[in-house]
Amino acid sequence: MKSNITLISLLIVIVFMSCKKKKNYIPKFKPTVTTSAVSVSSGCTANSGGEVTSNGGASLSAWGVCWGTASNPTLANSFLQNAESSGGFSSSLSGLIPMTTYYIRAYATNFLGTSYGDEFSFTTPFFCIGESYQGGKIAYILQPGDIGYDSNVQHGLIVSPNDYFQQDWGCQGTLLSGADGTAIGTGSQNTIDIMNGCTSQTAASKCGELVLGGYSDWYLPSKDELNKLYINMVALGYSNDCFNCNCLYWSSSEFDANLAWCQNFSTTNCPGYQSALNKGNNGLGAKRYRAVRSF
Repeated sequence: MKSNITLISLLIVIVFMSCKKKKNYIPKFKPTVTTSAVSVSSGCTANSGGEVTSNGGASLSAWGVCWGTASNPTLANSFLQNAESSGGFSSSLSGLIPMTTYYIRAYATNFLGTSYGDEFSFTTPFFCIGESYQGGKIAYILQPGDIGYDSNVQHGLIVSPNDYFQQDWGCQGTLLSGADGTAIGTGSQNTIDIMNGCTSQTAASKCGELVLGGYSDWYLPSKDELNKLYINMVALGYSNDCFNCNCLYWSSSEFDANLAWCQNFSTTNCPGYQSALNKGNNGLGAKRYRAVRSF
């Protein structure tokens, strides 16, 4: 009888311990993740990302986006890993090929494996910012409202691949007729007006006389055209080798008889600052300029 009681007690303990283990057990699964919609810039750069909605009850080891030129991309294709382990994350894809369709999915990985989010596809534009083309690099693609914009054919600006130095804006004390255009599409006429109105050599005449890559229709960019070069300066290979607000580049836009518009390209001080500078002041930074042409 005693042995039976002992056996029953042992069975009760086993059942109790078994139930206790089952109660504390938390099942583990692969993570779940969603993919964000894709936006594509004219620089052949795409932005997407995703959100890890569940880690599956286990720590994540990797998460981000993967992409390729075939449907259902995996980590065997190109991928970016993000630093944010919870909530939403974003990724920027660069170096994409023009006029190419890509597929992208977000992913997340724990010790049980990798899961993928919904797939999105996108096609890169015909021209990409920073792409070598017709004697220089594509610097800007015309947008609706720009002079010369055509919804059926892409047009834009090409910039010379290197800086030019040691040149005044010119015509100090002289108000030129017609050289005050600031909008995108006015730099070419500004340059013509400066060359017609100034007898001395100027930054504009240097551009207007330039022959590069077999092309001779270069000009000094207007104030707004110059700003587009600043916005895309990284893709265009600007060296940014100057500091203290002295990384100034001339535009072809005249301010008055004594001043002309320039822009600072330094990223450390006065970034992107546009100001009217003395036409004859080609001191530390305002000796710089780059030529552009239209396509």
